[in-house]
Amino acid sequence: MYRALYRKWRPQRFEDVVGQWAIVAALKNQVAAGRVGHAYLFTGVRGTGKTTCAKIFAKAVNCLDPQNGDPCGQCAVCRGIDDGSILDVVEMDAASNNGVDDIRDLRDETAYTPSICRYKVYIIDEVHMLSTAAFNALLKTLEEPPAHVIFILATTEIQKVPATIRSRCQRYDFTRISPEDIAGRVSQVAGAEGLALTEGAAGLIARLADGALRDALSILDTCAGVTGQIDEDVVRRMAGVTDRSYLFRMSDALAARDAASALAELAALRQQSVDVKRLTEELIAHYRSLMLAALPGGRELLSGVSPEEEDLYLAKGPALGQREAVRAIRALGGALEHMARGSDQRIELELALFNLTAPDAQPAPAPAAAQASPAPAARPQPAAQPQPAVRPFASGPVPAPAAEAPAAQPAPQAAPAAEAQPDPDNLPPWDEPSQTPPPLAEAAPARDEPLPPPPAEEEAAPPPVEDVPAAQPAFAADPQLDKPRRVAGRDINPYPQWPEVVDRIRDTDPMLYGYLKKSKAYFDGVRVLIDGGKTFRDFIRVNKGSQRLIKKLIADVSGIAVPIGPYEPETSAGRPKASAEDSLHKLEALGLDVTIEDGPRRRHS
Repeated sequence: MYRALYRKWRPQRFEDVVGQWAIVAALKNQVAAGRVGHAYLFTGVRGTGKTTCAKIFAKAVNCLDPQNGDPCGQCAVCRGIDDGSILDVVEMDAASNNGVDDIRDLRDETAYTPSICRYKVYIIDEVHMLSTAAFNALLKTLEEPPAHVIFILATTEIQKVPATIRSRCQRYDFTRISPEDIAGRVSQVAGAEGLALTEGAAGLIARLADGALRDALSILDTCAGVTGQIDEDVVRRMAGVTDRSYLFRMSDALAARDAASALAELAALRQQSVDVKRLTEELIAHYRSLMLAALPGGRELLSGVSPEEEDLYLAKGPALGQREAVRAIRALGGALEHMARGSDQRIELELALFNLTAPDAQPAPAPAAAQASPAPAARPQPAAQPQPAVRPFASGPVPAPAAEAPAAQPAPQAAPAAEAQPDPDNLPPWDEPSQTPPPLAEAAPARDEPLPPPPAEEEAAPPPVEDVPAAQPAFAADPQLDKPRRVAGRDINPYPQWPEVVDRIRDTDPMLYGYLKKSKAYFDGVRVLIDGGKTFRDFIRVNKGSQRLIKKLIADVSGIAVPIGPYEPETSAGRPKASAEDSLHKLEALGLDVTIEDGPRRRHS
């Protein structure tokens, strides 16, 4: 019967183990010196030699003629362990025997002495699969087993093994085998099997194995079933991998801001049945290599790539830049996270690629003077300059007081065009509502009442908006507010252009429109306050791009750029809360019979 190459060429001596020299030396020295422990824990990724070393160690401690810590392989014990005729070495699969009853049976067997060998060796593979009760049953026996028992535990997920188990074992970490060592071993096996394996094919097999020698021998076995002349094309065809040039074509298209070419490449790969999630992972690894290649001394950091790909990375990495590579990794990582939540994989990757074709907008920090809130007197009033045909926030013309003539008011200096229309991207960020703002109703007198005269220290300030001619519309809240307000009263000053802004958001950003399609907005004289609910506030607080989009659309619709903030209705923070007795008095005023308890007394109306 044909035996797979990884079984046929499994090492039988410590000196045949590849890539684990430190562990091999430690185990050989223990056998040679007679300092054998009672429990060992082998951990590492698949295919790195954990079970192989466990079997060699079991033979070495029982060998009748050990040679420098290695089993001879010729004595009756070594041959019996190899062919399974000696039952003193027990290999147990914890993935299928993970119950407490299985461990109890094993624990009961340890009381019996070995029949032929010196030690009874229990090799428990994938030990992390044991249940909690099974670990507890094993614990005491593992700590103080009989003198003739040795436990060897093997696992690929050491974090799942309880600390109480780990502390009772000698731990050995098996590292990934280097591509050079794997290529050398694969070439040795291919020569012994009469296979013509090219150097490039051996290197490609080593890179595909990702540090696991068993995987490399399995790939070689697959290729040997097709032809005895194995080159890189045969390895790619049989291993199910394609030329990785499509990764460079996609990254080149993204760097050139060519979304159409990048999406066309994705469509072509899907036509070839390429898994979109795996393609996303490959793109992340691709941009990681570009990021490493952009670093000084990046050649030493690149691993698992062919010499041709290494040259491409070293050429394209510095040209792309570390910042752009990191940006791509984060965007693709976000798409991968959304895929894991059940989103459509193709759409998520297409959105990520499309976003990467847009320039990385990093607005310059505003000067300190621009970040500070301007004094109300320094703000140019709309009465002193021509107004657009459609005025935002207008609630109709405001008649001037009869005692003052509009012509007698000094006209403020006209602001330059750049100041009259500030850039929405440079406006203050999303403003959080203050904790105890003054109520708007107290700060804003009725519109038909005359305003009080301004304070003496503000004589140089521009005249209030109510002093403009009746033909000039005014901002709804400007006359009453002399400093920023963060809370607006419901239905007092709605922002009339908000439905048009929401319509434009629907055509620009469907996701943002989902938050705002039933929203309302108000204007407090300084900023537009958006009533979109708590979910919208949590979303917009961390999405600076959506903030910039809303401010830009407000400027496009109204002609004036203003900051934005969250709307919160007035609560007890802005108005004192009525007491229970006040409420009862109001009921009394309505003619209702109520009873008020006042300490020990009861007073009836």
